[in-house]
Amino acid sequence: MTTRHAGLALMAGIIACFIGSMLMPGTIIGPVDQTDFPLALQALGDSAVLAHWMTLITIISLLLMTFGLLSLFPLARRQGGLGGSMLQIGIIITVIEWSSLVIAGSMRHFAIHLMQRAGLGDFGSLTALEFTEGAVTVYTVAVAVTLTFVATFPFGSALTGIGLSLRFASMGVYKIASYMMVLCGLVGLVNFLIALSVPDLGLDLLMYVNTVALYIGGIGLFITGLGMYRGRAELSEEGDSG
Repeated sequence: MTTRHAGLALMAGIIACFIGSMLMPGTIIGPVDQTDFPLALQALGDSAVLAHWMTLITIISLLLMTFGLLSLFPLARRQGGLGGSMLQIGIIITVIEWSSLVIAGSMRHFAIHLMQRAGLGDFGSLTALEFTEGAVTVYTVAVAVTLTFVATFPFGSALTGIGLSLRFASMGVYKIASYMMVLCGLVGLVNFLIALSVPDLGLDLLMYVNTVALYIGGIGLFITGLGMYRGRAELSEEGDSG
């Protein structure tokens, strides 16, 4: 039952994460250039309540996903060999990167709150303008923290995918899902290296490619969670043969 619950948490977390990212103000709803930090923050401030809720949903989704993925760690330890080591390292890196997003999400909450305070006008020794400037500073730092995720998720996704793929003897939907995570990692790594090496290339395109890669990896992880929920032997402690 533990593996089933973990699989359910993993699937629920991914769905919630998709919802939180898609409905975040400034993305699909009133889309703005996310590389323009003051403009992106203003979009959050204009729909502050929705932004708070979507941020909270995203944080909860990351906690659910962490619980689900960590349940695979005992399997990775018993797997042994290169595949088991890669899966263990991949899980550790993934938990670290998701933790950075939780921190960035909490900072986004505070930035949105400061925008709400700015909308209420001056308060005590602080002016509305100072609230706004403080919000931009916090939001900019939150974006910088998010870069931790962007820089590490390619390794976490690729290693986790390779480690999982080696648990399956034959090709099937779950092995393909593992390869989807590997693809996500490779695309994310190439995209990140291009962003570092060619700074004048349009950031919008790089962000779009990065988002597509994450959705591909997310779908692969969702299918893995489904396998855990169904008690697939390669993904279940009950059916694990080491």
